[in-house]
Amino acid sequence: MSAKGPIQFDLLSNARDSLKRAVELMAWGDMTSDHARLKHAITNAAHTIELLLKERLRREHPAFIWQNVDKFRSLQALTVTPETAVSRLTTLCNVTFSETDKTSLLALRTTRNAIEHYEWHASEAEAKIIVGNALSFALGFAEEHLGIDLSAEFKNDDTWRMLIEQAHEFAQAHSARIATKASDGFLMRCDQCETETVTSAGSCLLCGHWQETGVFN
Repeated sequence: MSAKGPIQFDLLSNARDSLKRAVELMAWGDMTSDHARLKHAITNAAHTIELLLKERLRREHPAFIWQNVDKFRSLQALTVTPETAVSRLTTLCNVTFSETDKTSLLALRTTRNAIEHYEWHASEAEAKIIVGNALSFALGFAEEHLGIDLSAEFKNDDTWRMLIEQAHEFAQAHSARIATKASDGFLMRCDQCETETVTSAGSCLLCGHWQETGVFN
């Protein structure tokens, strides 16, 4: 069905759209080739992250999105690269990136460039780790620095559950991120998703499963 009216994607809606595609590819898979599925998941995840970084810059000042701030609002001028966005966020916005995230972003950027501009050679295991880390970073960055829970829309059906079950590398990366950020230092293994993300209250911070913990506050 074709929507009426002009096509409009601001930074966030554009990011959401690419994230949705990446998540659905990893959760459900709709291509006969797993290699093509991973390729498109990586490029969509990379696009998502680039837009989220720019949205955080825009919230600081819209001019920061442009490579040359003097050309602010010129659609003929270049916007910042992901590398520049990370640098500006660090120096101008007091955003801290962990060494793990910096390494993951570098691997993602290198892989995306190879896919889009030359040839791409990688093992399936490597590709799954790259996209798993990228999806976790995108969700974590949006929640921490933009105040947006981008995972919510995937929990309206079975997509989130399928993502955790099918993309083990994502579940591992995101459970580690959750554990790092969790205010409750007591985390137990989840009976459902089998990650160490269950709080003392019994709720799993990754899959949402609730279970008895035998711990009383």
